[in-house]
Amino acid sequence: MFCLKSSKQQKISTRLNRIEGQIRGINKMVEENRNCMEILNQISSTQAALKGVWVEVVRNHLNTCVKNGISSGKKFEDLADELILQLEKIK
Repeated sequence: MFCLKSSKQQKISTRLNRIEGQIRGINKMVEENRNCMEILNQISSTQAALKGVWVEVVRNHLNTCVKNGISSGKKFEDLADELILQLEKIK
């Protein structure tokens, strides 16, 4: 089930495109044999940006998908377990 409204979808897509550009930039830095600390800094920035997208998708999931699921008769516990499985994957 994917419950993103078009405005949220566009916002997330824009952020992911920016992250994609950051990754291309990191790859270029590696190819140019740039300073490791500069590369690590860019990787950290990219990870933070990706985490921000992840949080936004989780927030949307709770505000729309879980609400819609409950309205359609699904048990909250089942919906919560589904999300908890994803949260456990974060390291």
